[in-house]
Amino acid sequence: MSIDLRPDGSNTRLLALSLLVVVMWGATAWLRQMAADLSPLELTGLAMLASAACSRLLPGTRGTLCRAPRAHPWYAWVFISGGLVGGAGFYFAALEYAPAAEVVVITYTWPLLFALASDVYSRRRPSVITFFSLLLGLAGVVVINGGTHVPSGTAWLGYAGGLLAGLSWVAYSLFLQVYDRPVRRDFPMFFAAGGVLSLLGQLALEGAIRMPSDGTGYAAAALLGIGPYGLGFVAWGHVVRNGNPRIIPVLPYGVPVIAAVTLVAAGSTEASLSLFAGCALAGCACCSAFAQPQAA
Repeated sequence: MSIDLRPDGSNTRLLALSLLVVVMWGATAWLRQMAADLSPLELTGLAMLASAACSRLLPGTRGTLCRAPRAHPWYAWVFISGGLVGGAGFYFAALEYAPAAEVVVITYTWPLLFALASDVYSRRRPSVITFFSLLLGLAGVVVINGGTHVPSGTAWLGYAGGLLAGLSWVAYSLFLQVYDRPVRRDFPMFFAAGGVLSLLGQLALEGAIRMPSDGTGYAAAALLGIGPYGLGFVAWGHVVRNGNPRIIPVLPYGVPVIAAVTLVAAGSTEASLSLFAGCALAGCACCSAFAQPQAA
């Protein structure tokens, strides 16, 4: 049976919400470049604190300061707050060692890894199309990297950071999918905990917290907290808990395409045939998800 995407169904609303998240995440690499004078942990901490402030304005979040510590066990804080910090911090660190276009594609192999992990956890048989989509995504990485080009040692650090960021996203998304307690109204505290954890990590590693040197850095951190790592995380949490487990995990593969267009438009990346060919492969990986049968 084909996936139900009727205009009058909840699937369409979830799909629209997913696409909004994809667009917000696509601007992340550009916003990171705007705050280049901040370390990965500093930017993560400031963005998470901005996320805590903006998500506090969402309906139903009143009383989260007193409610959240009692409502969720310790492992929920590890997976949710830890996933927030890992997904952002490792990604920002990766961008310091490798080209943004390559980091974006490597990081965003996570949706397909999430699809596989979700199938295994739910005892569903992973589909052949899922594996095919994963191969398409990895092919996109090779094409964007120039095919036979051998990366430098520092570039490999960036690739490793991108992979760790992706694995953090997998853990975060899978946990939210199976966690049986409501989390949306307590996101402000999860964000705040992630922000404090990031800044404490910065103090432990470098002994000081540097503030942005100008308003651009503050603006980038605030925009990251409000959009990609604020409303984006909250919206994605709703999607993974309510969306079709076969198609939803693959939709973020549109992020490399959005990110590439954003970076080229901002003048941060040169347009090239290999860049757009790799992004096209990522787009094909996303589109192939629509050919999968609906999950039970």
